[in-house]
Parts: sequence; structure tokens; C-alpha cells
Amino acid sequence: MKEKKILLIPFLILASILLLDRFLTNSYFMRYYSNTLAYLNFSSKHDLYEDLREYLKQPLPERKKVLVFFGNSRSLLFPYHELRKKYPDWIIYNFSVPGGSPDYFLYWVERLTGEGLRPDFVLLDQSMEIYNKTPVLALDEVLVYGLSPGFLFRHWNRYSKEEWSVFLSKRMFHMYRDRPKLWRIKERLKNNSYWANNYAEAVVQTLNTLQDQKGSTARDASVVALAEDQLIKRSESDFQSYLNPYTFHTDMLDMQRDSVRLLKNAKIPYATIWVRIARPYYKLYGTRKTETPEGQRIPLEIWNQEIRKFNEETQTTLWNMNDDPEYSCDDFSDPGHMSPSCYPAYGDFIFKKLSEVRE
Repeated sequence: MKEKKILLIPFLILASILLLDRFLTNSYFMRYYSNTLAYLNFSSKHDLYEDLREYLKQPLPERKKVLVFFGNSRSLLFPYHELRKKYPDWIIYNFSVPGGSPDYFLYWVERLTGEGLRPDFVLLDQSMEIYNKTPVLALDEVLVYGLSPGFLFRHWNRYSKEEWSVFLSKRMFHMYRDRPKLWRIKERLKNNSYWANNYAEAVVQTLNTLQDQKGSTARDASVVALAEDQLIKRSESDFQSYLNPYTFHTDMLDMQRDSVRLLKNAKIPYATIWVRIARPYYKLYGTRKTETPEGQRIPLEIWNQEIRKFNEETQTTLWNMNDDPEYSCDDFSDPGHMSPSCYPAYGDFIFKKLSEVRE
């Protein structure tokens, strides 16, 4: 009996650690150490899905047509109310999140089609960076915040050992995920916790905005644009972070293919979109060689080859903002993200394409 009790000790220690971990990382204490609000984009999507489910219960004559957008941080800032007034027949449910990738899109498409929900159109992001399996700066938000354990176990063979390690360690131990800094805690305890309370207010405001704007976080549409020389400099840095080396992620493309198959089976119209990036960054896409498993190659050529084949095999339409001669808004906050001032034009691009589909 004594030996059996001894065997329980490691499990009791682990349980104690996990309880302490959850206590120290609850929403109240997060205000003292967290330096990001990005996780709110993920947690709020479950409420957005419930909103969508209820809205789609109404017959079409009594509701607007629904566009569901699955994207990444390049599609977070749509001016929901402005676009709703300009295009009164449509409403956007924006499921875009930081680092949004085909596995995250598939997670929601499986839920949509599995529950028989039928939005009037679905748009899937097709950015080049999300298909790089070996970036220097890996984005793990989707693994950490966006996917359920059940989804990962169903698709276990599409994830590497490193990705599984990230998922398990950061899902189990939130202190490891958040990595609180003692200096930041000390700063936020000052002045009656002024900055901690300020963070807590920002959480509430962000959640309210996400709810009010159906998943978007629109900002004042002022021009927040980098100067050309800064864009060139930052483009070099971003290229090295996200595209060098470049190993095409076939598992991610297969998950995009799964989403397309499910949408087709459910007879839900869809398209993919390649969101516009800054021109200096786009130039590097198509001219700068990078390390690949096949040697030095230009990443845009690899991406183009795979995506064209994908489009042909699945009969998928790609809305290409980067090569569209009629799209011209080129204010960028950084090489990969449009200024808020360009989002009205971004919305116009989408609804113009939708009108062409419907004609």
C-alpha cells in the first residue's frame, strides 16, 4: 500500500503545479504581466461562431447575405459599420486571427459544415508565409490559442514533433506560454496598479469591439504608413524572418484542400485571396533567392507552382490583390500589413469580386 502511495506522488506534484499555474495566469493576474491582446482574437471567435449560428437560422429574405472570412493579421481591421452601410445586402463575419493558417481555417470549416451551417460565401486566405514550414520566426498563436486538442489528435500526422512540443508545453503550462516578467509586474503595481487597470480596461474594450464589429478590430482610418525607405529596410528584415529558408508546407496545403472539399460538398460558394503586401516586400518575393530543400530558389516561384496546381485540381479561384491593376491603395504600417486607411479600398475589392461571382 505504501509503495502505491509513493507512486502517486509525481501525479500529485504535477497536479499542484498545474493548479498553481492556472491560478497565477487567470484573467485577474494577467493584467499585471501580459503584454499582448492578440489572444482575445482567438477567444472571441467562439462567441462569434455562436452569433453566426443564430444569424444563419433566419431565412435569407429576412437576413443579409453572409460572408465568412478566414484570414490572418492582414485582414483584422475591416471597418464593419462603414462596409455594412456601403454594401447593405452583405454582412462580414471575420474569423481572421494573428497567424491565421489553413489548419485554423479547417478547424472552423469542419464545424460549419458539420453543423449544417451555410453562409452565402467563404473566403480563405492564401498568403505565402503561411506555407513556409521552416521560418526563422515561427508563428505559434494558432497552435497555442486557436485549435482544440481534438482537432490536433484527428490530424496528428500533419504536425511535426516540434509543433506537438509547442502545443503540449504551452497548453499545459500557461506560465511558460506567457512568460511573465518581474520588472513588468513591478511597474504595473505602481500608482495603485494604474497600468494594470489600464490593461484590464483595454481587454474589455477590445472584446466589445470584436463583438460589435463581428470579429474585426477597425481603427480610425487615418494614414499610418511607413516611409518608403523604412519599408525597404523592414522588407529585408521580414524576408529573412519569414521566407529564408523556405520549405513549402504541403501539410498546410492539404488542410486547405480539405476545407475546399468540405465547402464544395456543402455547396457553399468560396474563393481564396492573396492579400496585398507592400511593393518593396513583394519585389523581394519574386527576385530574392532563398535556401530551399532543392537549393537556392525564389520563394514566389515555389508558391506560384504549388498554388496554381492546387487551383487547377480543385477548380478554385484566387483573388490576387498583388497583381490586380485596378487596386492601388499602398499605405502600409509595415511590409505585410496595410494601413487602416486602405481597409475601405480592401473592402471594395472584396465586394467587387463578390459581385462578379454573382453575375
